[in-house]
Amino acid sequence: MESPVCRWVRSVLPAYLDGELKATTAAAIRRHLKRCPACAARARLLADSWRLLDECEVPPVRAGFTGRMMERVAWEKAHGSLGRSLSARGRVRRILTAAAGIAAGLVVGFGLYASSGYHSEPSSPVEREVSRSLTFLEDVDLLDEIAVVQAIDQVLAEKDGPSEGT
Repeated sequence: MESPVCRWVRSVLPAYLDGELKATTAAAIRRHLKRCPACAARARLLADSWRLLDECEVPPVRAGFTGRMMERVAWEKAHGSLGRSLSARGRVRRILTAAAGIAAGLVVGFGLYASSGYHSEPSSPVEREVSRSLTFLEDVDLLDEIAVVQAIDQVLAEKDGPSEGT
């Protein structure tokens, strides 16, 4: 069974290999890849796949493709506009149908939410404080990243055993 840390690392491997992650997250992933052969193998496989795709020859575009495409776009713009082709009665019917669909979706969504129990009062003091002070959560992305990095570090520390300083 794969650990939660491995699942998270594998979910962000494309962004990691593309250099899209923040430095702290990338460092945590590098540490994990050094210690986890399965995730390191997955990272190598993904990097090799991208390299092979980059080496593939791009098939040539048929002559006149751009011209034909631009003509089609111009024709669609002039003749195929959905807004002009529908009558006023048809537009009203489509708008009412869309509104009814949205309303039905909202009713079902609120019903599922109400029956799920997720809207109950926070149970712990920490949850109550966080729910009272939402300005604390302005940078949720950073907080999630910090929590993940800390969780990875904790798991790695547990695997390595106590350090010399503790």
